[in-house]
Amino acid sequence: MNFWAKTQDDGTPGISVRDHCLNVGAVAGALASALPENVKRMLPEGVITLAALHDIGKITLGFQAKCASWVNTSNLDSQVLEEAPFASSHRQLSDHALISQVFLQKLLKPRGAQLWAVAAGSHHGRVKGRNASLSNTEFQFAWAEENRKRTTEELIECFGPLPVAAPDTRYGLYHSDLWLFAGLITVADWIGSNETFFSPVKGVPLEQSRRLALAALQEIGWPGGTLRNTTFSEAFASESSSLFSANPLQAAVAEVAATSRLILIEGPMGCGKTEAALHAAQLLIASGQHHGIYFALPTQVTSNRIHQRIRRFLHNTLADSARLRLAHGNAWLEDDFDLRLHSSADDTDTDGELAGHIREGRSWFASSKQALLAPYGVGTIDQALQGIVVIKHFFVRRFALAGKVVILDEIHSYDVYTGTLVTALVRELINLGCSVIILSATLTAARRSELLAAAGVPEGNAPDHYPLVTVSDASQSVRHLCPEWNQSKTITMRAETITEHETIEALVERAESGQHVLWIRNTVIEAQEAFRNVRNSMRESAVEIGLLHSRFPFAHREKLEEYWLERLGKERPQDGPGSILIATQVVEQSVDIDLDFIVSDLAPTDMLLQRMGRLWRHERPIRATDTPEFWIRLPDWQHASTLPGLKKALGRSARVYAPYVLLRAASVVAGRSTLQLPGEIRPLLEATYAEPSANEPAIWRELHEELEKEKQTLQGNAEAVMRVFGLPMVDVEDDKALTRRKGQPTVDVVLIASLQQQAEGWVLQALDETSITVSQFEWRRNAARFLHRWMVRMPRWMVPGDAPHPRWLTEHLHARATFACVQDDGRCSFGEIPSDIFYHQHQGVFAERPPKPTPKRIDDDDDEFDY
Repeated sequence: MNFWAKTQDDGTPGISVRDHCLNVGAVAGALASALPENVKRMLPEGVITLAALHDIGKITLGFQAKCASWVNTSNLDSQVLEEAPFASSHRQLSDHALISQVFLQKLLKPRGAQLWAVAAGSHHGRVKGRNASLSNTEFQFAWAEENRKRTTEELIECFGPLPVAAPDTRYGLYHSDLWLFAGLITVADWIGSNETFFSPVKGVPLEQSRRLALAALQEIGWPGGTLRNTTFSEAFASESSSLFSANPLQAAVAEVAATSRLILIEGPMGCGKTEAALHAAQLLIASGQHHGIYFALPTQVTSNRIHQRIRRFLHNTLADSARLRLAHGNAWLEDDFDLRLHSSADDTDTDGELAGHIREGRSWFASSKQALLAPYGVGTIDQALQGIVVIKHFFVRRFALAGKVVILDEIHSYDVYTGTLVTALVRELINLGCSVIILSATLTAARRSELLAAAGVPEGNAPDHYPLVTVSDASQSVRHLCPEWNQSKTITMRAETITEHETIEALVERAESGQHVLWIRNTVIEAQEAFRNVRNSMRESAVEIGLLHSRFPFAHREKLEEYWLERLGKERPQDGPGSILIATQVVEQSVDIDLDFIVSDLAPTDMLLQRMGRLWRHERPIRATDTPEFWIRLPDWQHASTLPGLKKALGRSARVYAPYVLLRAASVVAGRSTLQLPGEIRPLLEATYAEPSANEPAIWRELHEELEKEKQTLQGNAEAVMRVFGLPMVDVEDDKALTRRKGQPTVDVVLIASLQQQAEGWVLQALDETSITVSQFEWRRNAARFLHRWMVRMPRWMVPGDAPHPRWLTEHLHARATFACVQDDGRCSFGEIPSDIFYHQHQGVFAERPPKPTPKRIDDDDDEFDY
């Protein structure tokens, strides 16, 4: 009897379970053989056979009966025919992944290796439990059990015996090797199911399947090529200059890199930490210890810019330039590769799980997640963090990162919730055979100790030195390097209550004198208001003014970022007219812009220092001012006598940052007229985050108690979402799902100029007058790319509750996505539903009458940290 694994377009049985499993086993073997040696050692003998058996549960009546053609041609006896309709519609009896796990548990239990079966049962993304079970109904048909056993014997003959030992106990409850294997199975299944590489109709002999597997991996760029061992100068040479010698910090890192498992680099803004980390990664990869890089940053704008720098680095260092395939979170939005897949709806898919598996598989090659699987990738830290929380297919992220050099930039940028996850991520990356390089300009001593402890490294007596490089090797011994740093600059400061009128006057005056100036606001709504107010206060065309925040669709945000980061970057004009940029937190770190004057809302001290790092970032022979200048607009909080009054005085910033931390920051900067960088960085940080003083006002102590309670809650929440056994897996529609503290709800909205239905699908015209035809019956990568490029994330209160979710859109994005047509006046109509929401290419999305924040309001999403 033949058992189908995939159906053909006409609904008839396609490739058999045995042949599909053979293909997946061949791919799993090819994937495993390309892993670094220290990662291969985590996988016991026999896991390739187990990977091949992932779909053995499809040999069951509940699954096979989903195909009417199979039922009609399989000569089933009357009892089986009677049971078929019930079995095919019963969720448990048709759950082939669950049946695979139960069957494999029985096979492996005599060896004590039954926990490995969890990996096979999880290959559709959801963990079935440590000890999966189902009713005996499924196993009452001897023919199914006999055929599962026969197919198992055939695959064992192809790939060898099954595992004989349990997962390694040294990983404890983290089960690092188990989830690594689960990720391997899933990726192998996605590739082995891809009709571009393997026929969906019939199988091939084992050796041919192995050749097809190797060709498939080469096509998708796995593995991605090794790096040459070059000098620092050669690694970062550019077309304009090859004279790029290592500074003392970079030289210190290079000295110890080749044997390091953990490197923690603390150094001032603009000192070249990125280059130090990349060169360290190069030395580790060139020595054969690792097979790729993932560079994780806090925000999308930073990852977009770093991508360009890393591309140049790889061009200089890859041993085989033909393998240069650097992926970053939005790279797929910019290429011209197309792919078509039939609708994820399928007559045989009664419970939607196969559809979800198809969507998830294709999303890894058409979304920000592809940067993880790529051998060399740049993206946000959220993509890595989703590997340790109860996100569907979390283990694919672990497999994608295993054996790489993972660089975590701006590690100070996260609150307690995300910080707790980051600490756990460091531990898991070390378990997965990675080397981890951590970068920060503003790290406290306490946070450094937490990160070292996560990697199992005792800190020892760390010197009070800045810059500081802390290094640990495989033996977990620790070294502290103290490179000399003679470069310093004095910032002229003003930190007091400053009116908006005075702020605008200063910005315009300086810009008109030729300076490039920046005003950083803590929320999108305040940045938009500031932009309008500054623009209305200027003489027409006197100087250029711009606005940057996250509430633009990617197509416009990309152009704005590219323009302003180039205009204010290292190669900006030496003279000529000045400019004014209004921005949110998107420009405060890892962005190479060079300003003469910055005004900032009050923020935590580490964030203020990061913002100062954008001042006089490069040496220039000519500037329109004699000194870099930084203003901090302090709120008038001294006269507040109640807790609500104090929070109100702190304004919207107190809804973005902890009020107590803002007050401590204000206390250390208030009244200062100068600041020495980098000499005063560490003293300022330690003063801000030191234990509370007994002399603090009672109202401050209340805020501190409130903060401590919130920290405990957030830490508990973070620890809870990492318990992957026993919790339901969360479907990912948000690339920050579960990785940031729960903020206000948002909706993904595609902005278009118009749409029209035609015979071949819906014709969408974008805001730049380009157009595309989108089908509701066929997923196309070009259509998905078009929709993502014009998508913006809006606060939910902006979107009508009955906004449309047409199939042509949800087929390419997700079920909650909607769209809006932007009228000539900028007003957005959600389908046929008018609104008071507007879009302008220079302001982004805004409300005609934005809501006023109140203590009880739960839908004012404008008061959130802007990524």
